[in-house]
Amino acid sequence: MEGAPATTSTVRERRRSLWQSLLATYRYELGAAALWLALAGVLAGLTSRVQDWYVMTDELLYERLAISIAHLGSPLPHVHGELIGNVNQLYPLLLAPLFHGTLVPPGLHHAHVLNAFVMSSAAVPAYLLTRRVTQSVRLSYVVAALTICIPWIAISSFLMTEVVAYPVFVWAALALHHALVAPRPRHDALLLFALGVAILARTQFAVFLLAVPFALLIHEFAFAPQSSLRPRLAATARGVVSVHRVLAVAYACLLLAALGLLAAGRLSSALGTYSVTAEGNLFPSGMAHSLVEHLAPIGLGMGILPFVVGIAWLGTAVVRSRTREQHAFAALAVVVILALLLEVTSYDLRFGQGRLHDRYLFYVVPLVLVAFAAALRDRSWSRWPVFASAGLLALALAYLPVVRYDKFNVDSPVAFLNGPLLNVGGSVNGARLFLAFVTIAAGGLLLLASVLLGRRRTAVILLAIAALAMPVEAGLAFNRLFTADGTSGRPLTVDQSVVFDWIDRELGAGAKVTMLPYPFLYGTYWGNTAYWWNVEFWNESIQRAAVYEGAFTGTPDTFPTIALNFDSKTGRSNVSPSDYVAQAVAETRFGLVGQVLANDRGLELVRTEKPWRAEWLALDLYRDGWTVPKMDGRIRVFATPDQTSPTMRFLTISVRGPAGEPPRDFQLVSNASDWRAKAGQQPASKQLAVCVPPHGYADIRVSAPRFSPIYGDPRSDRSFSSYARSGGVLVTGIALADETSPC
Repeated sequence: MEGAPATTSTVRERRRSLWQSLLATYRYELGAAALWLALAGVLAGLTSRVQDWYVMTDELLYERLAISIAHLGSPLPHVHGELIGNVNQLYPLLLAPLFHGTLVPPGLHHAHVLNAFVMSSAAVPAYLLTRRVTQSVRLSYVVAALTICIPWIAISSFLMTEVVAYPVFVWAALALHHALVAPRPRHDALLLFALGVAILARTQFAVFLLAVPFALLIHEFAFAPQSSLRPRLAATARGVVSVHRVLAVAYACLLLAALGLLAAGRLSSALGTYSVTAEGNLFPSGMAHSLVEHLAPIGLGMGILPFVVGIAWLGTAVVRSRTREQHAFAALAVVVILALLLEVTSYDLRFGQGRLHDRYLFYVVPLVLVAFAAALRDRSWSRWPVFASAGLLALALAYLPVVRYDKFNVDSPVAFLNGPLLNVGGSVNGARLFLAFVTIAAGGLLLLASVLLGRRRTAVILLAIAALAMPVEAGLAFNRLFTADGTSGRPLTVDQSVVFDWIDRELGAGAKVTMLPYPFLYGTYWGNTAYWWNVEFWNESIQRAAVYEGAFTGTPDTFPTIALNFDSKTGRSNVSPSDYVAQAVAETRFGLVGQVLANDRGLELVRTEKPWRAEWLALDLYRDGWTVPKMDGRIRVFATPDQTSPTMRFLTISVRGPAGEPPRDFQLVSNASDWRAKAGQQPASKQLAVCVPPHGYADIRVSAPRFSPIYGDPRSDRSFSSYARSGGVLVTGIALADETSPC
């Protein structure tokens, strides 16, 4: 017993010594973590101000995927209750706990806070990678901080895969560097794991699978025994396979799987919803010009000189480098940057509608920053690489599409600079010439300063430029985001939940509601689409979407929908997916039997009877309520199941004419009443009686002798803008009263 205190004291002393040893060993890494958390806290203060969606339909998709994981308890991608081919599941998995057992507004707030910490965590692998390449703790801290302080960090304000893809990309680069420098089976396994996580974070990173072998071969070739080219290449290939056997086996399996999918004609399907990007000509015309052009926003967002110096160092180090660590990094950075550049350029030329999407390319910024830090450590700088790098960026900036945007451009966050550049240059060409001149002049001044001031002082100046330019650009990007209305047409920082989440507040987030999208807003496709985006985005309970006869969907193409149809003789529906529906008050295609629980802003929540049944059904009208030229429309009212005698029913019907046309004649005629009038641009309403026989139906005929061109079919953006049609009058509302009387 007397020895117990001594034993306890010894254990405590050992624990204290262990903690002190760990702190001494990892004090710099702990400093990097503290730096990340501090900057993440500042970033969270900005992202938490965001109260609305901004990027549709990306944010809607990842919110729905997260909610489905929370509700179903399955990590597989489900939308509207069905499995979809989405590979980007890592981000929804992170969000899912935030939407479990809560309404959308608090879940959205917590997601924006989480985004700040997740996206800024790229600082940690950036620190580790810089430390390995430069052996400088101070420069590693600087790179870690600058990895966060870039204009693209504003993307952390949105529910998008870039949030998690950014740090995962840098971790994958770190794993590749580790495998190159210290080839061991466990490092190869770690690299494979990192590649898998990267692809789950963003399908785009499948390009890593192609980049890795080239990086391995380039690095091995640089240190292969000197001989003629062919034997050296053969020795390089053998060396890569011998020291990376785990990778070789894994790639052999991937190759066999790819060949099998290719033989079955399903190779592109491995990319899930992004399969279309791997089809067709991957190298369209204009690639060379566009490849250079895509460098411009990256260089501009990095403050020009850090990009110029970093690229110059990479070009030099990949050819001749003093250490394996530096050459390994240069090899992987060059290969990965080129691979992403080719991938993004190909995508933009084929699907980008002539715009630059630098949000697909900004992942390379930490790699260029590490190269920039390595250049600052070099004892001497070669002139020609700097000249070449400055010339390349000047050429890229001379092609930059300088377009003025009224709001923050998600696809190109650096585009907030376009307005000031146009003001300075006076025109697009003037802005381009100004940027090219600044780049060439900055490159020349850099070389002159290195001669006059010496390398060390010039490095300090470069560091100051980077530490000033990039954070200022990041701050200006957030300023543009917060000072202009979002794509929803609303201020991004104003809480919208009090307006839109009333369905969840009525039923609770655990309920299941089917929405029935309908284009009831006059003469607009995107206005109607945004309306239904809001309905779904703000209410977890919206779990299904039904589309009537293939008409207006209101949801993205990748979202599964239920095909809804009714028997024209009985009114019975082909499906009954839920007890509740959310439908437009102005619905003129059908009316479901049920009890209206609440309505708000043109939408009503209905508790339906099961199986679903229509109490009235519109026939021979366009699916948005217009009468068809030279054809009478019909509004069919069905008998109730328990009806035993003819019963008088009463419908209130609203009608309007087309915009820009004088009032036109129309008539509605039933077996018990009629309405003949003129329809102008303001809706007119009247209640009509109709006698409905038992076990049958009765029709009200709608006709308009005159017709004229109207807006296109709102089933899609393309049909709305390109399909010419004519119509007579528009039925804007149909309401069947509960009151009845004998015929």
